[in-house]
Amino acid sequence: MGYSKLLVNDQTRVVRRLNELVQGTEQVRLASKKNKLLRVATGDGMALVFRDSPESPVRCALELSQALKKETPPIPIRMGIHSGLLNEVMDVNNRMNVTGAGINIAQRIMDCGDAGHILLSKHVAEDLEHDERWRPCLHDLGQCEVKHGLRVELVNLYNSEGGNPQLPEKIRRTRRKRVANSALVLSSAGILGLAVLGTSWFVTAHFQKPNDAGFKPVAETTPAATPVAATTSTPEVTLANMTLGNSIWRQPLKTAPASRTQKLFAGTWRGTIHSVGPQSTWDSQIELNIDPSETHWSNMSSGSVSRQNRTLIYKRSYKLGRSTSVQVQASLTVNEDGSTAAYSTTQVSVTGKSASKTSGKGILEKVR
Repeated sequence: MGYSKLLVNDQTRVVRRLNELVQGTEQVRLASKKNKLLRVATGDGMALVFRDSPESPVRCALELSQALKKETPPIPIRMGIHSGLLNEVMDVNNRMNVTGAGINIAQRIMDCGDAGHILLSKHVAEDLEHDERWRPCLHDLGQCEVKHGLRVELVNLYNSEGGNPQLPEKIRRTRRKRVANSALVLSSAGILGLAVLGTSWFVTAHFQKPNDAGFKPVAETTPAATPVAATTSTPEVTLANMTLGNSIWRQPLKTAPASRTQKLFAGTWRGTIHSVGPQSTWDSQIELNIDPSETHWSNMSSGSVSRQNRTLIYKRSYKLGRSTSVQVQASLTVNEDGSTAAYSTTQVSVTGKSASKTSGKGILEKVR
């Protein structure tokens, strides 16, 4: 029975119960206590953005899966986990929301699953497989075509306590189609020679805040829309390990070099960024956190940070699937007043011979 077909009271009960189960997971409690979790309502579901560990969304998914097995009547949920680009923006109600390629791909991955599935992108699985504790839980599903013709490589996560070991129906249909096409080719050759019951739940882990609030999904790889609750009959939980990419768009320095002992960058910076993508432009608010050592940029887990006088630079390169390479760079140049800075970012995605670029710039103010 689809979520939209439930009576209003039943819909409220299901969503309330799902919220209780999510709040009851250890990963959510720990991340909330450390202020490392962003929660975004998506109508009949939620988006969770973890900012602490890349394993947090995976552990959270397994915890939730185990809890759901005890529910009567059952609440069918499907989950997707991805690591990619993510932006934090304010919505029309002045509430924090998330956009970007990472959250969109996480939703697409979720869309490939059925009730009980915990699907991962290949990128997330590759991070996990370095730990022998996770290897037995990872089962490669191959590629799946999702919205806008994007192909994502999927891995099914399950063990004796959580997840769904069955092959997702969408993957099953794809394989049947391939077999049919193969049979046709051979013949020719012979002649010629959580939506909880519709709930969407996006969980993004290890989110690096949009040092480019202007990050939006790259045209070749992802849709530009903000994640929207799915309309399928199975609850959807998209868990994504989101690492926000940042890029450099250098601004001229205004003052003399500062010594390395000066804490020019450490603290929290906020402001509005104007971004230009392949098909549109937009403004978005961002918050950038730099730790006291000035070596970590918005809770990043990968990439590098370097300093050039009054400019702090972040760089990261990674693969999205087998065919797309992404390079991200961002810079923060502190002005002579010490309380404002020029921020700029660039993201370049290359798929085959085609490339797309998104860049942004703006002025940030140091708030603490």
